[in-house]
Amino acid sequence: MKTLRVVQITDMHLLAEPDAKLYGIDTAIALQKVIDAIVVLSPLPKLIIATGDLAQDGSKATYNRLRNIFATVNIPVYVLAGNHDVIDEMHDSLVDENINFVDMARVGRWVFIFVNSQVVGESYGSISPDQMSLLKSNLELAGDAPVVVALHHTPMPICQQANCQLQNVSEFNRLMQSFPGIKAVIAGHTHIDAEKINASHIEYTTPSTFAQIAHGLASDFDAGDFWASHTMDGSSHGFRVLDLLPDGQISSRVHWLYDS
Repeated sequence: MKTLRVVQITDMHLLAEPDAKLYGIDTAIALQKVIDAIVVLSPLPKLIIATGDLAQDGSKATYNRLRNIFATVNIPVYVLAGNHDVIDEMHDSLVDENINFVDMARVGRWVFIFVNSQVVGESYGSISPDQMSLLKSNLELAGDAPVVVALHHTPMPICQQANCQLQNVSEFNRLMQSFPGIKAVIAGHTHIDAEKINASHIEYTTPSTFAQIAHGLASDFDAGDFWASHTMDGSSHGFRVLDLLPDGQISSRVHWLYDS
């Protein structure tokens, strides 16, 4: 059986200006390290899925910069919006020959469904009624093909702070459980590596190409200060490889890069 290799990258938080830094980190350099590691994989991935927070500021200049970075990669890229992104600007300034911003794609035997969990102006996520209806319709269109669902905000209960969560996770999970063709749900937002095996599918959260975040306990939370209960480590950068078999089986691992 022929394996379909997919790479997930997430939470790049790219900035518009060369040499610009976020929390002391040049997010473009961190992303380039990840890109350099992806293009030497053997076998090469057939597609890259970028699950949101592509830009820190959602500006035209930042998406133009990201488009130029992705143009150097001879691999189709599928992008999603995160809470920091601006959807209209992504359509106008990022989409290109190898960069796709769609809600569904078929690649080989597999179907990929891309879900918008963005709530404009908020860090937390929610899937709107229209998006939930579109997701259901796309799952029905997938038929008996194995499916990967991608979104920015993870349905996993990684952190109890509202900003970290997908708000209508129960509704989302009920829909996931009703379609046995779903084999995996991939997400970002939380800047960590996590995996949850469900009865019907596996959930993955992938590290950021920019920096990782440790999430505190509920007792540490301060609604007005995110960093009172979270700490950031900018010394590591990650991406996920998923090897997808035609029969629906999945092998996945995270690749880590460390600053010297």
